[in-house]
Amino acid sequence: MASGERGPHRTCIGCRRVALADQLIRVVARPGGELALGRHLPGRGAWLCAGSAACIDAADRRRAFSRALRTDITGPEVAALRDCLAGRGRMEKEPAGF
Repeated sequence: MASGERGPHRTCIGCRRVALADQLIRVVARPGGELALGRHLPGRGAWLCAGSAACIDAADRRRAFSRALRTDITGPEVAALRDCLAGRGRMEKEPAGF
């Protein structure tokens, strides 16, 4: 995190990097247990580096989704999130800035 950056800062649940909220993606657990993307969706959210498959994998491996969202998140929900981001052309192997 560079000094002097203004705006809300959040921590990626995958790599634990602190960045401006504009550089991260917010993930929310919907009532049915599915994961949804949206900065303004209601409910508890978790943040991931935008476009980083490595951060999704790390968060899944460490069960960070379940811990951050305070609900049981299983492999199929994480796979659906990964597919959703890949379909949008937003996936990279490494998080931005690394």
